[in-house]
Amino acid sequence: MRREHDRLVGNLQTAASPEEVSESTQSTEPEAMDPGVGRILRWEHCLNARDLGGYPTQDGRMTRWGAVVRSDDPGRLSEAGLRCVLDHGIRTVVDLRRPEEVAESPNPLRSYHHCLQYVNISLADPAQDRTFERVVDSYLAHLDDSQGRFAQVLNVIARAPEGGVLIHCVAGKDRTGLISALLLRLAGVAQEVVADDYALSAEQLRAFDEEWLANGPGTRAEREERFARFSPTREVMLEVLDHLDRRYGGVDAYASAAGITDADIAGLQQRMRETG
Repeated sequence: MRREHDRLVGNLQTAASPEEVSESTQSTEPEAMDPGVGRILRWEHCLNARDLGGYPTQDGRMTRWGAVVRSDDPGRLSEAGLRCVLDHGIRTVVDLRRPEEVAESPNPLRSYHHCLQYVNISLADPAQDRTFERVVDSYLAHLDDSQGRFAQVLNVIARAPEGGVLIHCVAGKDRTGLISALLLRLAGVAQEVVADDYALSAEQLRAFDEEWLANGPGTRAEREERFARFSPTREVMLEVLDHLDRRYGGVDAYASAAGITDADIAGLQQRMRETG
């Protein structure tokens, strides 16, 4: 599956002109609350990289630009793309992939150990769990049953040195989407906004998904059925957040139940929110 993913991404990158790539390497802060405006990072050969800054929080502040970036696998990044990562201020990389995924696509950012730290905390991919008919049910099972793993990730981010944190998996959608949602809710971002951010992956991955629907493994009908089940929609994330509210009393309470200390929760909030 990983090789098929890379083949399809390669087809998409071949179709993009150098002018398209060079014109889209920078991001500016958004002027409106369209969740995608300004936060999309055009790192060459990454399809789903974006900054979690610029979202309003419930205490009247904003999430901090450059504090946390989410993305798909940086293993395909060009030299120009790698420079963009460093220029964006990333100094900690949290790789959520399983060991076999890391072995198949080594993270090139590990070679920059002189200026950033790399941490691999393996999370199972909910989208690959065939036990569930709906991706949201897989998400909920992983959040409930793997609290310790999620706590590890959040603790690393809370205690990371100064500089930006990059979190990623393979597509930057499921595992990365869950961690991003927890971070945004801990920062006080409204559920509807968190759901909008999660759903941005559908737009970012649209070209890849269309290529996969046309040329992926299995029959077209099988691919369409799987695509419908595992698409990142707002409704999926709203159901996840509603579950955390009903079962735990909110994301803060979930983090505490998972073993994250009050000091580390405060550290996450301080990292994520603008001062003032």
